[in-house]
Amino acid sequence: MLSLDELAALDLAIWLRSGTEAARRLEVRQSTVSRRCRHCLELLQLGLEKHQEEWRLVGDRRLIVKLRQLHQLARWRGMAPLRLEGTYWSGPLLATPPPPGWIVGQCNIVGIPLPQALLRDGVIDAWLTGGPDWPEPDDPDFATLQLCTMPVHLVVTPHHPLLNQAAISWDDVIAFPSLALPEGMYPQTEAVLRRLGLWNSPQRMRRYRHDRWEGRAEADLSIGYATTLSEQVAGSLQRLPLPLPLQSGEALVVRRTWADHPACRALVALLLERLQGWTEHCPEIEVCQPATASATGTDPAAAGGGG
Repeated sequence: MLSLDELAALDLAIWLRSGTEAARRLEVRQSTVSRRCRHCLELLQLGLEKHQEEWRLVGDRRLIVKLRQLHQLARWRGMAPLRLEGTYWSGPLLATPPPPGWIVGQCNIVGIPLPQALLRDGVIDAWLTGGPDWPEPDDPDFATLQLCTMPVHLVVTPHHPLLNQAAISWDDVIAFPSLALPEGMYPQTEAVLRRLGLWNSPQRMRRYRHDRWEGRAEADLSIGYATTLSEQVAGSLQRLPLPLPLQSGEALVVRRTWADHPACRALVALLLERLQGWTEHCPEIEVCQPATASATGTDPAAAGGGG
């Protein structure tokens, strides 16, 4: 049987894509992480390979799936830190410093497929994400605890020619390239923007890089998108005076089993408190009432301990 520390080394190295980052969060040496990863892979008869810049396991995964479930239960019981992933803006703005009892990821994953897979596999325990691309209320696996709402804006470089026009139409906007990500990364957002004639200049980006997103808008007159929170880390982009029919927000997503766990409720309370602190500077943020969700199929242990 693998110990919590041994499997944690492998899962954090996969999640963070870095033995160095895994070692920093586990407070051990990188050589220790490497040794533990090798031991896990040998014992489970698995391999690692890179796919689209992400590590993935190769081989029969049935045993590690069961072990991850057991180890996740142990984390929710307080036997090891829980694991939180966020967006490139929610990480620094809402998850820094790390909530007590939680390890926070690098918060640079782009799109929803990878975080959902990490959450489903039990590699991470909670996912702080922006809307509207979060699980539906009736999702059988995930509970979405909405924290706030806010609008999405079109943004451009301060020297963009559209800012010099007295009035701007959609025809004016779609004459310029607008940033896009690979298909399926944010399907609901993509559908809305495509209907408007936007989302037409694809970027191959699965981990956030400023130079490929806001930096692209700053460099070549591309049109980007931002909320009042993402603007805080985006640099000098300015809004276009043309409203988008797109609402966003922040939500914490967890496996439905853990939605009413005390550690989850404590995390939600802390995130709401930190969001409230941003409302003075960002009045567009509408903080929700304390988020709740009915946990179905809850393990009796989920109601006590942990956090």
